[in-house]
Amino acid sequence: MSNNLHQGQGNCSPSQQCATPIAASGQVNSPTSSNPPLITMQQMQQQQQAQNQGAQQPKTMARVQGSQPVGTCSPALTTTQSVAPQIATIGPSDNCDSNAEVLSVFECPVCLEYMLPPYLQCQSGHLVCSNCRPKLQCCPTCRGPTPSVRNLGLEKIANTVRFPCKFASAGCTLSFYHYDKVEHEDQCEFRPYSCPCPGASCKWMGALSDVMDHLKKVHKSITTLQGEDIVFLATDINLPGAVDWVMMQSCFGYNFMLVLEKQEKYEPGNGQVFYAVVQLIGAKKEAENFMYRLELSTHRRRLCWEAAPRSIHEGVAAAIQQSDCLAFDTPTAQLFAENGNLGINVTISMVDGVRIMDRDSS
Repeated sequence: MSNNLHQGQGNCSPSQQCATPIAASGQVNSPTSSNPPLITMQQMQQQQQAQNQGAQQPKTMARVQGSQPVGTCSPALTTTQSVAPQIATIGPSDNCDSNAEVLSVFECPVCLEYMLPPYLQCQSGHLVCSNCRPKLQCCPTCRGPTPSVRNLGLEKIANTVRFPCKFASAGCTLSFYHYDKVEHEDQCEFRPYSCPCPGASCKWMGALSDVMDHLKKVHKSITTLQGEDIVFLATDINLPGAVDWVMMQSCFGYNFMLVLEKQEKYEPGNGQVFYAVVQLIGAKKEAENFMYRLELSTHRRRLCWEAAPRSIHEGVAAAIQQSDCLAFDTPTAQLFAENGNLGINVTISMVDGVRIMDRDSS
């Protein structure tokens, strides 16, 4: 006991040091004492110190209470602060149990995704998301009629709620109001990536960080060249039917996929058409930092195309559909081909300003 008191005196503030004599007063004020005058004097000093300590005690307690969580307040205050404000500030970074309970109200019982307005409920008040409802024959919760009554009250509450991105488990920490959530998720860099190789034979999907490992392990035939300026040589372009030529280019710390695709066009006069496009193994925002140039040249002929690379999230098919690629027919290809092989000069560059930042960061 005495050791604890001695340590307390060394570590406490002046106001807290007064607590040590008070704790000892019960031992000194003993009926077995043999020196009443000395005891009386100590008691008087201790009573004076106790009064001083009592006057200072409320300041110490007020400081401790101020650092305590809201849960220590009165029931009325707790109820007010734990409902209305938290509904408006729900996000993936919130760890409060009440926030999780509010979000659970918007969870579809079928797909477990967060439901977005409009909300339809059954006669018992059970909800289901708009994606799952057309597939149901009855309410999945009570087995009653399919939810068809609109819940306008819940829609008003949803306008104040920030919903986590559906790819939060993959690493996205952002949250949005329902009217911004879908647009973000369509371009979220944490959504799964499909295999960037053209064609539908490979069904692989995974994280962006795993794309290159997948290509090296599964698509080992793809050649990779280093440098900003290379030549993409497509051999045997006269092969019949639809054919794809694929290679990789590595520069600026990024990997780019070069694709030359030949398609059969069955409309009269179209024949075969070649499409050449460059994809970045990265997110769409990263692709905006680059430009690529494709050039076919021989003798006194030259055909060029310049554009920003596509992210592999968008894919080759989207670039072809939107005519955002180099396109030429078979007669044009024959003008630049040599012995059935077509060479395409590929140059990757960074957008003005971005390159300076890249060098500074390195």
